[in-house]
Amino acid sequence: MHAREASADDAPSARGQELASLASCDLRDRFYSWRGASGQRYVCSIFRLDEESVVAEFSQAVVIGVVREGATRRPVCVLRSRDFETDDGRAVRDDARKLGVNEWHVRFGARDDIMLGLAAALLN
Repeated sequence: MHAREASADDAPSARGQELASLASCDLRDRFYSWRGASGQRYVCSIFRLDEESVVAEFSQAVVIGVVREGATRRPVCVLRSRDFETDDGRAVRDDARKLGVNEWHVRFGARDDIMLGLAAALLN
């Protein structure tokens, strides 16, 4: 599990972007892509904060806690779905909420190396 404090200096960057193919449909608010340390993009499903109990049921996924303010999205933590309901995972989620996380971005079927690559790229 990895976390960092969100900063007002964080600006939209090439780290993440909406999916152009969904720009004109209602699904545009349910998917987002993030770039890992390798440069590869990973498409994630978006869940609102009030859908956290759904996210807790997933296995073999990477979960990114995101602060969304208008069109700007800032990642503040990255954890494995299997850690979501552990003591450490609950502590990270509590801290994430305090930092303003209002979305959970989920990459299904992700291996640990993908989690580490996303954490390295998004939290530095």
